[in-house]
Amino acid sequence: TPKPSSAASDVYKRQRADREPLAAALAALPGVRVFPSAANFVLARFSGKLDGNAVHLALKTRKILVRNFSNAHPLLANCLRISVGAPAENAALLAALQEILSA
Repeated sequence: TPKPSSAASDVYKRQRADREPLAAALAALPGVRVFPSAANFVLARFSGKLDGNAVHLALKTRKILVRNFSNAHPLLANCLRISVGAPAENAALLAALQEILSA
């Protein structure tokens, strides 16, 4: 079994370290529920003033791409899959979501 490269290992460690603060910040937003994750992404349900489709479109207009799972399965209604990015990317996502959800 090949071992991951040092660079890949560093990325994994950073993503793992950044996942929990990102999940906590998302969960603190109004109408957002974050599901537990051990992956390089978090799954969040948007059930406040705006649903998952509306939040997805608002992020897309800001050139922030997340995966919309709203139509994938009834249990994933209003869910977005959000990849753990670099700290600056996570900060941009959170700033955009704060603006979108407070409008």
